[in-house]
Amino acid sequence: MYCRICGVALQENAYFCSACGARVRPQERTVVEEFQVTGRELVRKVEELIHEGNIRRIVIRQNGRVLLDIPLAVAVVGAVLAPVLAAVGALAAIVANCTISVERIQQ
Repeated sequence: MYCRICGVALQENAYFCSACGARVRPQERTVVEEFQVTGRELVRKVEELIHEGNIRRIVIRQNGRVLLDIPLAVAVVGAVLAPVLAAVGALAAIVANCTISVERIQQ
């Protein structure tokens, strides 16, 4: 479980984040999944994850370095989705392998 504000790992029964002090909402605990993908698979996987709907944030990393961070609020708005996917497509053209970290809302 991770803080929704600063992303720090939280203790199992925490009510507040020890790093930033944000209140932990029990109904909005998050789980992080990671996927290893190639550049060709990147856009397809990001589109698939966005359409699932229970995603809080998508982070694309290469060798531990964050290349792109897509918050849920951006992914939900359809008009903003095209430029985000264009950025992911441009990123896919220059990376060979990367990791997609996905924060899901666990209820």
